[in-house]
Amino acid sequence: MMSAKLGNKVKEQIGINRVRIVVQNLWCCGWQQYGAENDDAVDGVILMRRGEKNPTDTGGVVYVQVKCGGDGYREDQKQYPDHIGVAIGKEYIEKHRSRWARVPGPMVLVFVDDTINRENPPAWWVNLRDPKCVSPTNGGIILVPKTQEFKHHVKSEFHRLCGPGGVDRLLPTFSLSRKELLIPKLGRNESLRNDAWDFYKSWRDTEELRISPCLGEILINRVGWKHMTRQWRASERIVQSWTLLGVAQQMVMRCEDYYNLGHAKHTTFVDGNTHVIDYLGLRAKIAFPHRDGCVAQVVLKRSRLLCPKYVGQERQKIWFYSIYEMRRGRSEA
Repeated sequence: MMSAKLGNKVKEQIGINRVRIVVQNLWCCGWQQYGAENDDAVDGVILMRRGEKNPTDTGGVVYVQVKCGGDGYREDQKQYPDHIGVAIGKEYIEKHRSRWARVPGPMVLVFVDDTINRENPPAWWVNLRDPKCVSPTNGGIILVPKTQEFKHHVKSEFHRLCGPGGVDRLLPTFSLSRKELLIPKLGRNESLRNDAWDFYKSWRDTEELRISPCLGEILINRVGWKHMTRQWRASERIVQSWTLLGVAQQMVMRCEDYYNLGHAKHTTFVDGNTHVIDYLGLRAKIAFPHRDGCVAQVVLKRSRLLCPKYVGQERQKIWFYSIYEMRRGRSEA
């Protein structure tokens, strides 16, 4: 009895250690282990963070139950060859399912198979709130997709589990007045397109409205206008961009940080110089005086010429490219 009990404790520690190593060493996130005396089907929580050099808390929290033991818990089923079967018992699942549903965040099971490699055991994960995770032929088995390995590359999946709420908490909030916005005029001879174009030209011609605290001068010209009004773009998206031009102006002047969007395009010339085209994003929560707030993103297009002979003297231009709502909802401001 004592040896079996000791064996279980060793396996539990192997599983916990594997999760901790991935979360702390590979993801640069936080891991908070719960005490063994708290038999609530939660072994710990992952505190989600973005970045590696200077990780920033997103506010996202993932609750984790860890099971380790390929010679104990693992019971693969022939009818589900693409899944690992983790037998934790029908009574256990029925007892704790309500608990998994109540925790204030995503709830996952991480299964660690120490029989394959005890020093560096492989691990897999599954969302316990997914109704398909319980085997339809055996209510005591959790089905874990073999494709869902618990490794470095799945950090983004856990961010998605947390949803945008945690990330949104890190964004600046700007409360805008009617004077700062483009609110269409009503009348028989009025045109939203004309109002938007007049606002755009005024922005283009006023230098202090085009200076970004994090990127310097932003060019407001036909590059952005043509992109927003391109022929194949949905008309409702064009209208949305026009009505958000005041928001874009304020975000250019106020946002103190930016995001890289997608991959940069590099073109290297025979003289060794490299032309780089990439896209940057400014994000903020916007509080309006006349409707619910939103999370808005300004898209900027950047062109750089990198010259190896003159390091630090790159030539750069940045254009306003577009603006759109990422999410809408009541602002906290």
